Amino acid sequence: MTRRGPVEAKVNMRFFTIADVAESLRVSTRTVRRWIDAGKLVAHRINGVLRIADNDLRAFLGEHRDG
Repeated sequence: MTRRGPVEAKVNMRFFTIADVAESLRVSTRTVRRWIDAGKLVAHRINGVLRIADNDLRAFLGEHRDG
């Protein structure tokens, strides 16, 4: 029997640029940066560049729905 290390979960996350988010929500990139700076939208720094995970964007949209 071969002993294996901890099981690694396969993570299939999608990340968006600030420009991607701005375009899809029809706002300016500055608005997206303001949301990030205010802590309303979670962003991750990957290789020195800010990215927004799909799950974080969905959570943000769920909390800030109109109506």
